Amino acid sequence: MAKTTMKHMEELRLKPVDELLVTGENFRAELFALKFQAAVGSLEKTHRINELKKEIARIELVLGEKRRAGENVNKTLKGDYQKAVAEAEKTGKAVRKKQLEKLEELQKEQFGGLDEEALAEAMKNGEDEGVNK
Repeated sequence: MAKTTMKHMEELRLKPVDELLVTGENFRAELFALKFQAAVGSLEKTHRINELKKEIARIELVLGEKRRAGENVNKTLKGDYQKAVAEAEKTGKAVRKKQLEKLEELQKEQFGGLDEEALAEAMKNGEDEGVNK
């Protein structure tokens, strides 16, 4: 393990059980939201999923050590999933907007931009063909 990881583990060992449980649940909520973003295709920071998994494992390791030392770690706490999902949704919208802007930019480069009148006429012709069938 790297020195920074060892130092981080020592910091985790000094935290009380309640704080570790809350932190772990919040990380699980964030992981849930990131997995949802990944499934939708709007996740930019894919490395964050692995970071959260490792951080949750570190917390579980410390909780196991505290359990074996005789501390009561069997407490039920709820993570703030709504907050994590709202944050992921906000980030996802920003990513999708950025992707759309990039796509429009590429279309303009490839096709020289869109002619609004030609597009409206094509839509009208498409509707007329659908009615005439």
